[in-house]
Amino acid sequence: MRPRALRPARPPRPPAARAARAARWAEPLTGLAIGALLAAIAFGAGGGQSLEPATRVELLLILLGAAATAAALLVAPAGTRMRGGAVVGLLAALAVLAAVSITWAVQPSDAWLEANRLFAYAAALAGAVALARVAPHRWPSVIGGVLLATTAVCGYALLTKAFPEHLNEFELFARLREPFGYWNAVGLTGALAVPGCLWLGARREGRPLVSALAYPALGVCLSATLMAYSRGALLAAAAGAIVWFALVPLRLRAATVLLAGGAGAAMVAVWSFGKDALSTDRAALDARSDAGHELLILLLLVLALLYLTGLVAGFFADARPLRARNRRQTGIALLLALALAPVAAAGVLATTDEGLGGSIDSAWSSLTDTSAVGPANDPSRLTATGSVRSRYWDEALQMWEDEPVTGMGAGGYATARARYRRDLLDVRHAHGYVPETMAELGLLGAGLSIALLVAWILAARLSIGAAREPERAGLVTLAATAVVFGAHASIDWTWAVPGTAVVGLLCAGWVAGRGPEPERAPRRRVDWRDAGRVAPAAAVVLLALIAAWAVWQPLRSSQAADEALAAMDARDFDRARKLVETARDRNPLSTEPLLDRATIEQAAGDPQAAERALEEAVRLQPANWVGWMRLTDHRLFEQKDARGALEAAKVAIYLNPRSWDVTQRYLDAARAARGGP
Repeated sequence: MRPRALRPARPPRPPAARAARAARWAEPLTGLAIGALLAAIAFGAGGGQSLEPATRVELLLILLGAAATAAALLVAPAGTRMRGGAVVGLLAALAVLAAVSITWAVQPSDAWLEANRLFAYAAALAGAVALARVAPHRWPSVIGGVLLATTAVCGYALLTKAFPEHLNEFELFARLREPFGYWNAVGLTGALAVPGCLWLGARREGRPLVSALAYPALGVCLSATLMAYSRGALLAAAAGAIVWFALVPLRLRAATVLLAGGAGAAMVAVWSFGKDALSTDRAALDARSDAGHELLILLLLVLALLYLTGLVAGFFADARPLRARNRRQTGIALLLALALAPVAAAGVLATTDEGLGGSIDSAWSSLTDTSAVGPANDPSRLTATGSVRSRYWDEALQMWEDEPVTGMGAGGYATARARYRRDLLDVRHAHGYVPETMAELGLLGAGLSIALLVAWILAARLSIGAAREPERAGLVTLAATAVVFGAHASIDWTWAVPGTAVVGLLCAGWVAGRGPEPERAPRRRVDWRDAGRVAPAAAVVLLALIAAWAVWQPLRSSQAADEALAAMDARDFDRARKLVETARDRNPLSTEPLLDRATIEQAAGDPQAAERALEEAVRLQPANWVGWMRLTDHRLFEQKDARGALEAAKVAIYLNPRSWDVTQRYLDAARAARGGP
């Protein structure tokens, strides 16, 4: 071997070669970054109902969205029109309406939280629009990131079944619901992967080893959807697939992906449905663990088989491609099969004892009957038509009838429902974007929502219509993913789950922001003296900082209140009072600091001050039964003021007539006021 010093020096890599290599790595790394961000949002925010994790994610979305928008304003090519502005503006207007509704909301502090969420979503949508303008050729990275995130979340959900002793020891339900704590959010996550898997497995460009990953990815995601027993997610996935097959001319390849991935998922799901330890609520941990290990083995075998199927299908598709005429005929046959599926279903129903008309009438009655009992929480749920959603929707429409123009205020459904409900369930959402928006924001919110939908459809049509292949197929994939989210959000409350909502917003924003301009245009260097660019970018950053501060205040208030209660436990009442006042200053719309103040004053031996705090709480939120209930308890048990307790109890029972606790307290106060035992 020649000495190192005598070896000829390796010639430097040409700049063009270095640029090409960097470009090859840029796309997968960008997709990995997007996937990691989406997965972090899903795992970090959970179901979006806890204040601290939800606030952190909202702050992240606002800051990232503002940064992307400001960057687009600074470096976008000269003369470039910022597409998608109407879509972003309408969502921002909806957020402003939610903020303004604080002035009439039955629960103003919840209206603040709902406005915070909408502002964060508007920032995420604006960021997606901006990225589509700055780097329009990165659309494959967006699809890849969505696939990585959805597959990771669904894979984790399945692992909670495989290793319950480590990941989900205290789970009571058989339905998959982690990491969101809500099964339909898991089901929707699996459905969101369907258009991306169709694109990945059907595309003609790309490496076969990568394209074949679409098969096991779809198997994982559909397995999670089925094991979450999510009927709505399956319907949403079907809606997205129909959009994709109707607009992308790669139907034969995509049908192979869908059939193979669906068959693998069905195999896993049917096997798990047959195991009581995996399909029965409150199963013993040991039984769940043993069955989970078996499930993991089956899942790994199915995934390996699916990947091999993908490799073989890709090989034959490339080695023996069909002629254009045969591809066209096959595509037409697939579309006809989809169109005839309802006819086949009708034929099956016609052979039942009830007949076609009777079966449809029975299904419609079970779906719309407000007194219907929901289906069982087992695999039979997937074929059931009954639902309790009609009850929630009916209650929401009653609220809308009482306040048709403005509604009850953003976030007010949960509080107002106590007066309208006919059951004992505590439900925070109406399980449907349309009825809940009608109940909370009335015709104003519904009108803005319809305008937002129309604006997005027009923007998507413009972007897809002007694109050329293969980007057109990619934009259709992103649009179909947004359709999956929108279809499911219309029948559930998954728009309030950041992990699912951000995926839909990213895809919808990218399609709206792409526009018909050329894919590559020379970027403009930032000239800090150009006020026409710097001023709008600075304004965006300033607005984002103001919004971030507003989003942060409820969390800071809650943290101060927790510290106040800790100080009370330590018998440091002066510090507890100061901290609870700090909590109130940070969130003057919430009754929680006042209720905590009452608790502190009672512990400090000042019942009069406690009553003043409770009276202030009911003045702040007179339509909230919780404050009236606390005032009733205080007057009845601490002040021994039976008549005053009865007056407060009358309001509480009017606002929440179905509650056993409120009814019992009313009876206690009435009995004490009469002087009875």
